[in-house]
Amino acid sequence: MADLSYVGETAGGCRIYRETSGRYVVNHAENPRQRAHAATLASAYALCRLLEMGLKSSPATALQQA
Repeated sequence: MADLSYVGETAGGCRIYRETSGRYVVNHAENPRQRAHAATLASAYALCRLLEMGLKSSPATALQQA
């Protein structure tokens, strides 16, 4: 992931990065190529929660819903 700074990772394996533009990028260890964007850190963590819930059924579905 170019031009990204690592912010943190949730216990569920969701990773959060920050772009140089200030936007947040979220992905999950189980699907590192799929990404979702969030405007704030709080929304990035909320998106992680959705991804983690969606991984129980389908990772692709979770990213499409976010």
